[in-house]
Amino acid sequence: MAFPSGKGKRLAVELLTDRRSELFALIPEDESPPSPFYGFLKQTRRKYFGSYLDSLADAVRSGDTTDFLGNETFQSYSHAKNGFLLRDVISVPACVNRAVSTLLKSLLDRGEAEGAAAFEAAILLDDLLTQSQAIRSQSFTQTRDEVINFYHAYQEEIDRFPSNLAATLDFSTLMLAAVKKCVELVGVGRCAFFTRDLLTNELHLEASNFDHERAFGNGAVKLDESLVKQLVHQGRPVMVEGYPRSMPLLSSIMKKMKTKTTLLVPLMVRERNLGVIFMDSVERPQMFTPETVNLAVRFANKAAAAMENARLHGSEQQKLKETMALLEVARLVTSTLDIDVLLSRLVQITADVCEVGKCTAYIFLEENGRFYPTATFGVFPESEWETSMGEGIQPGDLVDEEAEAILSYQVAISEPLMSPLIPDDRIEDTMTRAVVMVPVHSREHLLGMMVLFYPRERDELESEDLNLVAAIAGQAAVALENASLYEDLEMSYFSTVKALARAIEVKDPYTYGHSERVTDYAISIARRLGLSEWDKRNVKYAAALHDIGKIGIARKILNKPGALSDEEFVHVKTHPQLGDSIIEPVTFLQAPREIILHHHERFDGKGYPDGVSGEDIPLGARILAVADSFEAMMSDRPYRVALPMLEAIRELEVNAGTQFDPEVVKAFVEALLEGDIEKVSEVEEAPTRAALHRIGGITPVTPAQ
Repeated sequence: MAFPSGKGKRLAVELLTDRRSELFALIPEDESPPSPFYGFLKQTRRKYFGSYLDSLADAVRSGDTTDFLGNETFQSYSHAKNGFLLRDVISVPACVNRAVSTLLKSLLDRGEAEGAAAFEAAILLDDLLTQSQAIRSQSFTQTRDEVINFYHAYQEEIDRFPSNLAATLDFSTLMLAAVKKCVELVGVGRCAFFTRDLLTNELHLEASNFDHERAFGNGAVKLDESLVKQLVHQGRPVMVEGYPRSMPLLSSIMKKMKTKTTLLVPLMVRERNLGVIFMDSVERPQMFTPETVNLAVRFANKAAAAMENARLHGSEQQKLKETMALLEVARLVTSTLDIDVLLSRLVQITADVCEVGKCTAYIFLEENGRFYPTATFGVFPESEWETSMGEGIQPGDLVDEEAEAILSYQVAISEPLMSPLIPDDRIEDTMTRAVVMVPVHSREHLLGMMVLFYPRERDELESEDLNLVAAIAGQAAVALENASLYEDLEMSYFSTVKALARAIEVKDPYTYGHSERVTDYAISIARRLGLSEWDKRNVKYAAALHDIGKIGIARKILNKPGALSDEEFVHVKTHPQLGDSIIEPVTFLQAPREIILHHHERFDGKGYPDGVSGEDIPLGARILAVADSFEAMMSDRPYRVALPMLEAIRELEVNAGTQFDPEVVKAFVEALLEGDIEKVSEVEEAPTRAALHRIGGITPVTPAQ
């Protein structure tokens, strides 16, 4: 294809890059059909289309479509292997093409694009996207043909009959293959395989070669007692002719199928009935000779053995999956004490292994008796309704029996319409049929609960499902208790080290309360700069302990009223390194160490102990430098009295860019102005506030009345 080099090409690139947000807005999410592909795509929509537009833009920009079209081939191959539908896969370039056309028309209408350039861009992108659609279709079809040919070859092996059928371990595939084999081998016209409920003797259709809903409906099929006796208890085939009054249930089915002769063959394994094969032939009602019945029984025995193998394999695979899940949970519990990380992974594992649409972990706070959502995972679209539960829920919000079960550490199963954990208008589109609540508890305390949104009805849930979630919840309880114990231990260590830091203030009464005030300032700056909780924690610990090294500095130097000699100043400058060495053995304080070590570095590189500069200084240390200096200026010292606030602020402003990081200074002044720091309450007079605004370079704002 010939790529234009003028305005059309530039406009095409602009659409795919600078105007990408407008393109995204023109690709509606609800346009996608309800298929597995779009279920996948909705979870990664922006990333998927973003990558697609990047690749398309690169092709337009470079004029080389090799990589773009090659990637289309690979994508289509992958989607075909995953069982997605062709119409869904080829709709991706189609919906992008529609969005491009709509956007170009809008630009023309608004006068933001020239007609010739828009026409050229439209032709260029339409050509590429049409090629993409064709390649996706061709690659998809070729791949699916390969898959189909593979299964045909596999079924030819099954056609040899004796024992090959038993090698099929996927139950659904086995049932479809068995229906086909039965038709070919026995020569019947219609065939249906049913499995039997061991308790009720009801039959559940697994596979057939005809439109079965008219005859059997959508629910379970009940057998006449005489048939149950012969098929289930005696394990004998039954040929039924006409519409016998002694078998009203079967006669009704036969009338709906317009057949007068039916053969029912039991699926027996070691004298145990697994189900029934239903067969008939409208065109050959006399075909069921003794030889044919015998052949059908022999086939049924082989099919039953294969069904048992597939069931055992499926059970083993599920048990393996559950075992691996529990091992992963156990590994998580022993490898991390970060509750957010651990709970996020636990709900993901639970949703996967239990095959639910959504799983959420709730933490229970005893002080107010409420549950709060903490981690969630699932495939429900727009399922962030938990974020609106700012007040949490309390046991009283649940049905009495469910609340009682949770508080007594028992699993509770709620009807979706009766549950406060899912909005009524989301029940149908999420296909939620049961809300299962599994308590997370220690011996003495309720810690929270795991909530699973099942697509199955309450009576369809098996004890194995609930036992697995209970096991995961048990591990979650261990993790929560471990984290709580670790937090207590951590705070104990911190309190011990902090007590050492306070020993400095005993030596230097002028600095009493200095660390607490510096901590308040530093946390306000960190919050203003948008630091993560982890980074704010490190700043908090470093600020509280930043002067711990001064415990090794002589009292007479700390309290000296006059200027320090060069030798004395060199000695004082060792306190960051002394502090670093003091906290080095404390494991949980390793992250704050570098903040303490570098809090006397200068932005221009003239500080100590290492003379690093700019952003090479840890951000926490740059924050601490501003907080520490401001507090020092605002406090009386042996060699001077405290500075007025405005003068202290001016000193920060004057030294921004040399001693201090300008962004940190700006954040600190903003925190003062907006009342994030308690000191600002001392500044009441309007002139003083205006002066603060001028110093901070911020336009004064009239406070709300």
